[in-house]
Amino acid sequence: MARIILLRHGKAEMPSIDYSDFERPLSARGTQNAAAIGKFLASHKLLPELVLVSPARRTLQTWDQVNQEWQDHIPVRVVDSLYEASAQTVLSAIFDNAGECQSVMVIGHNPSLVVLLNHLTSNHASAFNTTIFPTCTLGDIGFEAARVADIDSEHGRLISLIKTCDL
Repeated sequence: MARIILLRHGKAEMPSIDYSDFERPLSARGTQNAAAIGKFLASHKLLPELVLVSPARRTLQTWDQVNQEWQDHIPVRVVDSLYEASAQTVLSAIFDNAGECQSVMVIGHNPSLVVLLNHLTSNHASAFNTTIFPTCTLGDIGFEAARVADIDSEHGRLISLIKTCDL
């Protein structure tokens, strides 16, 4: 089964005149939540083959926290187009970078992630509320395909929707 894991960055500091949106760092809570999600992924053996990360400071810091507990070396690619991206741009980045993989994780931003989550799962009913995708929420989507390149992008099943408040 091919999988796409969407992870919204951890809670960031409030906007400030001291730095641009691109440079906003994680808050203390965002750092803790990202580490908790990383531990969850490791303990449930949900580690991806590849991670794609937006170049924004808060997404890079989320990645740094998420992978601290991971024993396996997971390749990571910083993909410039993931910052201020549309859902279609995120999907294109997934196909361009992870087509041969069985599983990929994207660490990015809303609204693109929640829009993409709903697009990927639009043909399957879900018990999860997919209209809300708070910071540090993880959506694990499975597909009837061997690798990402073979998925039908509208026929994913939402396997789990994990919010750090539920861990």
